[in-house]
Amino acid sequence: MIKSINPATLEINGEVEETSLEKIDGIYESSRIAQKKWAKLSIDERAKRIIKLNEVISEQFDEISLLISKEVGKPPSEAFINEVYGVADSTFYYYSTIKEVLGKAEQISLGFYEALNKKSFLLYKPIGVISVIGPYNYPFAIPVQQIVQSLLAGNSVVFKPSSETVLVGKKIQEIFDRLDLPENLIQTVFGSGSKIGNFLIDNADKVLFTGSTSTGKKIMERAAKTLTEVSLELGGKSAMIVFPDADIERAILAALWGAFTNSGQVCAAIKRLYLHSDIYDLFLNKLVELTKKLKQDIPTKPNVDVGAMINEEQLNLVDKIVKVGLEEGTKILTGGRRNPNLKGYFYEPTILTNANNSMQVVQQEIFGPVLVVLKFNDEKEVIEMVNDNQYGLTNSVWTKDVKYGQKIAEELDTGTVMINEVVYTFALAATPWGGTKNSGIGRTHGKLGFYGVAKPLHINIDQYKGPDLWWMPYDKGFDEIVDNFKTVAASLIVKD
Repeated sequence: MIKSINPATLEINGEVEETSLEKIDGIYESSRIAQKKWAKLSIDERAKRIIKLNEVISEQFDEISLLISKEVGKPPSEAFINEVYGVADSTFYYYSTIKEVLGKAEQISLGFYEALNKKSFLLYKPIGVISVIGPYNYPFAIPVQQIVQSLLAGNSVVFKPSSETVLVGKKIQEIFDRLDLPENLIQTVFGSGSKIGNFLIDNADKVLFTGSTSTGKKIMERAAKTLTEVSLELGGKSAMIVFPDADIERAILAALWGAFTNSGQVCAAIKRLYLHSDIYDLFLNKLVELTKKLKQDIPTKPNVDVGAMINEEQLNLVDKIVKVGLEEGTKILTGGRRNPNLKGYFYEPTILTNANNSMQVVQQEIFGPVLVVLKFNDEKEVIEMVNDNQYGLTNSVWTKDVKYGQKIAEELDTGTVMINEVVYTFALAATPWGGTKNSGIGRTHGKLGFYGVAKPLHINIDQYKGPDLWWMPYDKGFDEIVDNFKTVAASLIVKD
């Protein structure tokens, strides 16, 4: 059995039975049978059935939010806004756009070849069985959004939730079980990645994984053995760049939320804050003042801002890297320790200064409520510092001059750049989600997310009456044809 422990109170929430290894191959076999039935339905029919998800969720908003809170340690209100609402919003968006994205043939211009009565178009077909491997930090929103897109595209899904959030995983299965879907179209398996992970890779047609970079690399290595497609949303070290002309008050509040929401256990959380020297002291002093006022407590209590971390292991990892930062010469302005007044896995919201770009606390992902603040003097310097990092998931630029902000954004090596915003674009169902470098490969959400769970089929139609010009025999007549092609090719030269 896998026990679920409340990280804030250390009480046992419940338990689920671990999936037997002997059952997994059969689960995938039944998944393939279900997928073939599901794929025969029209996109309209699939969408009609999937949108009922929102009705089922709406009946239990508070129940789902509280369950997330008890397993992850975030306030229920935060769980609703960032996860439950996000699922409802994205499901409606995908329901509304699936036909436009995947439901019609895309004509391809063939140029000269169209004169020979040839044409091509592109269709998108289901990939097959998708393995969705979910994270613990957003155990509801991330997997459900990926499952919805996968199902709408005509695939079946085998879902493995994090072992830290098995009850949320069980709830997700219960929700989909209430929809009118073929039996076994979506199935949930429980167990540690080290035990069942290879089965999820070897049996799937594609793997959607959200989690650490180290685990993502192992998945990709295993998938290479069978040439299984993967989409990996991995770590992050998001930077927030604040120029002197920014709306400072709003930027301070954004940094506060962007760094400490979900106890900093967010791949897109603000981990590096780059402040221009002209506003460094003003901004930092106010930020520290507000950080000290944040209420950290058991998240189900009223008006709690910052809850617990997921487990003691993760808390100790964060504490260890903060201590490394002190050894490197950083200074703690607030926090920097486990909260001594709470028995759960609470790490105080922490701000580190006196850092340089080469320090480990700047270069490594700290998956917890720790913000490192650095100073810069000009745009060239800050662009180089931000890009000098192994991660590239999201960054943000703060300035009232939007055109200037866009100019800076285009220089950053990352998947998303927000101008005068932080973190929230993950909630935008229409926009792609994913990163560069060690932040992963592939995209979920939006149009690109649909393309990621479908395979393109190119169909070429020929209605030319005679033999094609380039067919055999290669006789004297063919030599004349080659000369004509040379003339055409010469006309394709573009001169300045």
